[in-house]
Amino acid sequence: MWRKLIRFIGLALGLVINFTPTLGFQIPLAISLSALFRVNPLAAFAGIQITNPLTAPFVYMMTYRVGTWLLGQRDRAFEWQGLDAMDLVRAGAALWVGGLALGGASAVLAYFVVLWLLTRWRRRHASRESGNAG
Repeated sequence: MWRKLIRFIGLALGLVINFTPTLGFQIPLAISLSALFRVNPLAAFAGIQITNPLTAPFVYMMTYRVGTWLLGQRDRAFEWQGLDAMDLVRAGAALWVGGLALGGASAVLAYFVVLWLLTRWRRRHASRESGNAG
């Protein structure tokens, strides 16, 4: 039971890292944090596979929008005139808050999807074994 939970926590860790603005550092971050928390590094690695150079603009746009909404910020993503350093700080905060929110939500969703798939697989496997035993 604990091994399965630890595997899932590794996947959840990877999913959370996946949505944070750490592109380029996700693999070392996943390996380091999985060692620190003593969870499955392969499961963490699997969780970070959503973000890649092709999907990153869409993922980070989504995390930015969620972050600005959660922080109550005005979205200034396409206003280049009048931007200052604090706008960059706010954008970074929005990326982190949105990333952690979406990462946490995706980890919870993944838990229920994986649980459903495992339950379905076990039922199917058990029915095959009972059919072969007779």
